[in-house]
Amino acid sequence: MTLERDKGLQDINVYIDSQTDTSQYDPHQNEEERRDIRNKYRVLSEKTQEARKELIAQDDGVKLYNTIAKTNVLFESVKNPNEAVLDSRFVRTIADIHKDKAKNINFGAENEVNLDEVVSKVVSFAKRGREDERYLDWKHVGQTACTFGKRARTMDFMLGALGVQRKQIKRTQNARVVKNKEDLVTPATLQSEDIEKQENETAKCVNNIFNVLKEKGPMNYFKFVTNPTSFSQTVENIFYVSFLARKGIAGIDVSSGQPIISVQRAVNVESLEDVVAKKQIIMGITIQEFEAIISTYNITSPTIPTREQQVTVASGSGWY
Repeated sequence: MTLERDKGLQDINVYIDSQTDTSQYDPHQNEEERRDIRNKYRVLSEKTQEARKELIAQDDGVKLYNTIAKTNVLFESVKNPNEAVLDSRFVRTIADIHKDKAKNINFGAENEVNLDEVVSKVVSFAKRGREDERYLDWKHVGQTACTFGKRARTMDFMLGALGVQRKQIKRTQNARVVKNKEDLVTPATLQSEDIEKQENETAKCVNNIFNVLKEKGPMNYFKFVTNPTSFSQTVENIFYVSFLARKGIAGIDVSSGQPIISVQRAVNVESLEDVVAKKQIIMGITIQEFEAIISTYNITSPTIPTREQQVTVASGSGWY
């Protein structure tokens, strides 16, 4: 089976070789010949790069023409892709040299292209032998010029393609927000008398709690400050009691294993108004600890009477 398949491949290769133009492509070209062609291309390319400046500056271009002629002779022996790649690279090098040479053309200079002469010959060609100076057959000039170029002609104008549509730019303006002056609220201004009022309220609450402590006598600290119906007032009670401890007129004894708060010494209640301006230590408490204290000590009613809630309203005229 393998022999039959190999024989079939051989028959196909023989048929392909018989149909191949070996003058253009020869996969069986001698390896020594191919190596010699590649070496000649590399040598020619190196010499051309070394003489690049001279080839660009030369006026008549004879040396560049001779180099291209050598390449054409060498290309006749090229019959495989590897050598064809070297040829294409060399052609690109020649094209770059021609481009640089064209850039260096100085129109109007001596021994170079004369612009007036070119214009005169184009006008003479466009008249087509007519005496009328106003007659110029530009169509005839264009048709003749097209024969010297292989680029496909396109259907467009000199200023752009036929179907150009100008892109419309949409500009959007954000609506300006207009504020209603009637809805604007002037920020409340806190005056010095408002601060004094707050300090007086704090001193009043501290005095009231001190009177309750004197009346109730020594008792458990948590039972004294905890208000089972209000967590916020419990926090306020702890805050106010801290003033009493800071002043030294109330103390907490933990020798029994429980915090017992009691009055330390009798003082004039009116002298407590200056306590607000001094430092004090405040004990923190969370809502979970608050609920645990109520459950542990079975607190059903507050020892310190519940204070009325004051509603604070800010207005433009003051703080209330």
